[in-house]
Amino acid sequence: MSFSSLLTSLNRPPLVLATGLALAGGLPALPVGSISLGLLQVSNLLAFGVNVVAVSVPGRLDGDQDERMRQGTLNPSNNSKPESANTPLQSSHDNDDTAAAKAAKLRLRSLVLPAGWAFSIWGAIYLGEATFCVAQLLDGSGLTSTLPAVAPGFVAANLVQSLWCASFRESYNEGWKKFVSVAMLGGTAYSLSTIMPTVMSLQSSAVSWYFVPLVMHFGWTTAATLVNLNGSVAMDASIKDSALVALGHGSAVLATGLGIGLTALGIAPPAYGMTIAWALLAVGNNTKANRESDALNNGAMVMKTLCFVGSAACAAVSAYSML
Repeated sequence: MSFSSLLTSLNRPPLVLATGLALAGGLPALPVGSISLGLLQVSNLLAFGVNVVAVSVPGRLDGDQDERMRQGTLNPSNNSKPESANTPLQSSHDNDDTAAAKAAKLRLRSLVLPAGWAFSIWGAIYLGEATFCVAQLLDGSGLTSTLPAVAPGFVAANLVQSLWCASFRESYNEGWKKFVSVAMLGGTAYSLSTIMPTVMSLQSSAVSWYFVPLVMHFGWTTAATLVNLNGSVAMDASIKDSALVALGHGSAVLATGLGIGLTALGIAPPAYGMTIAWALLAVGNNTKANRESDALNNGAMVMKTLCFVGSAACAAVSAYSML
């Protein structure tokens, strides 16, 4: 059995869910005072490397959806049926393709869909975290004393996000399985949240700049959890549009509350609120009244307002916190 075949055989929803919850709930709570500095450094490097590799594996729903939209085969306002297949083999392929397209189209009913430019933030996050992983090896960086408090959450976040990459796939589209990816993103955000007390204690020191990407990662996965939740709920054709509107509006309000609250209360640095502001701006910018129902169209207009107001509020509170 090849290594790729082994990984495929292990990609089972119950196993992925249980492993992710165990990592998010267990690793950050581990007492690491007796663990050597070298082991913590290597653990950070390996976990980050696993995440980078996992993200690069094709086949995730976001990658497939983007490809379909670029090819013009996924249009949320197009209800036309695909042309008939010419051969049994083509028919089988088209049936699979139609099922995937249907699931993707249902997902587009969600009101929480960020504009494509928003995802450029991943470049800054990964570049910054790569810098952190290298800097932690240098005595002059000032990071070595922080690793016992930071490494468990950082390792957990990277490993749980790798499991999100495994679960955000077509094979998880049915029933409860489509919420595994939501749990993995939530677990990633939670793991990163355990680092925030240490980060806040370092705000007045030069070493705090190394943690800005980790704070951005926390903020972005907070928002991404809500995006994923809305998309997963929307994939259930039995869910009414009015319920999706309520969930979307509630998500915008919750994201705004988290961005303002965690920043204003000093639980997370200003970079957290700024990242939430970025996410809300991206959703508002991408929200248009071109949906298939009046409920979604009316909800979209309210959603746009909620996102723009929330984004401005988060940015203002974050900017004030930096004074």
